[in-house]
Amino acid sequence: MFLMFGMFSAVNYYLAPYLSEKGFDAGQIGTVVAVGALVSIVAQPFWGYISDRTKTIKRILILLLVGTLLVSVGLFAMEHLLLIIVFYACYMFLSSPIMPLSEALGILHAQEHRREFGRIRVWGEIGIGISTLAIGYFVNAAGIDKLWIVFFLAGAVTVLAALLLRDSKMTPEPVNLKALGRLLSQPKLVWLLLIALIIGIPHRMNDSMLSLYLKELGASESITGYAWFVGTMSTVPAMMFAGRMLVKWNAVGVMTIAAVIYGIRWFIYGETDNAYILVAAQLLHGITFPLFFLAAIQYMMTIVPAELRATRQSVFTVIFAGIGSLVGNYAGGYAIEQFGAGAAYVIGGVLSLAGAAALAGTYMYNRR
Repeated sequence: MFLMFGMFSAVNYYLAPYLSEKGFDAGQIGTVVAVGALVSIVAQPFWGYISDRTKTIKRILILLLVGTLLVSVGLFAMEHLLLIIVFYACYMFLSSPIMPLSEALGILHAQEHRREFGRIRVWGEIGIGISTLAIGYFVNAAGIDKLWIVFFLAGAVTVLAALLLRDSKMTPEPVNLKALGRLLSQPKLVWLLLIALIIGIPHRMNDSMLSLYLKELGASESITGYAWFVGTMSTVPAMMFAGRMLVKWNAVGVMTIAAVIYGIRWFIYGETDNAYILVAAQLLHGITFPLFFLAAIQYMMTIVPAELRATRQSVFTVIFAGIGSLVGNYAGGYAIEQFGAGAAYVIGGVLSLAGAAALAGTYMYNRR
C-alpha cells in the first residue's frame, strides 16, 4: 500500500503543474482531470466486479499496474490537449481501480488477522506524504518535465512488490448481479453515497488544484511537496487510533464532525493569500479525511452484503473520488479561471457544511 499510493502521487498531485508548464490553463487542466474522473466512474465498479467475480484481487492489481505503466508512456509523450485527454482517460481506466482494490485487500487482511484496517491504510498516507515531498524536491531541481522518470521507477518497484502479495484466505462467495442490484437499491447506502459526493467535490478539487493555487501565490514545487507531506503525515494518528474511536462512537456522528471541520478547512483556504498558511492548514487533512473515510467504511460494513466487499469499496470510491473529482475539477477549474481560487474554496466550504447538516439529520433519524 505504501508503494502503490506513493507511486500515483507523481500524477495525482503533480499533473496540474506538469500541464501548466506545458502552457495549459486551469480550465483546460480541470477538463483533463474531469474526463479521467468520468472514466473512473465506469472503471472502478467494473474492475471491482471482475475482482469479486474471479475471487482474486492480487492478479487484477498486477494486471492493472502493468497496464498503467504501458499507457503512461503515451500520457507523458503527448503535447496536444486532445491526445493528452485520450491517454489520460486510458490511464484512469487502468489506474483508478488500483487504490480501492488495494484497500479492499487490506480490509480482508485486517479481518483475517483481527487488526484495525486504519493501521494498514495509514501506510498509504505515509507513502503519499514521503513521495510528494521527495518528488517536489526532484522536480524543483531537475524540472517538472522529468516527472515521468519518477513515475516509471516507482511503478517498476511497485509491480515487483505486488508479485509478493497474496490474496486473503477470507474469500467471499462469488458475486452475482442480483446481489449487486441489492447493493444499489439500499436507501441507507444511496443516501450515504449522496452525502459522500457533496463532501467529495471540494476534497477532490483540492487534490488537483492546490498545486495551482500555491503556484498562483508564488510557491515552488517543493512547497507543494511540503503541503502534501504535512497533510498526509498528519493523518497518521487518526488512521492509527480511529478504529478504537469508532468502536465507542457512532460512525455517522464521526462523519458529521469530519464534515464540519472540512467546511472550516475550505473557508480558511478561501480567505488566505499566504502560501505558508495554506501549508499549515493542510494539518486539518489529518482530521477530515481519515475520520470521514474510516467512519464511512465502518458504516458500509453494516449495510453491504459480504460477497460485495471489493464492489462496495469501488462504488464508494466512484462517488467520493470519481464523480466528486469529475464535478470538483471541471467546475473548480472553471471557477478558479473565472473568479479565483479563493471563491472556489469558499463554495467548497458551503458544500461541506451542507453535507454536515445532512449527516446530522441522519444521526438524529437513526437514533429515533
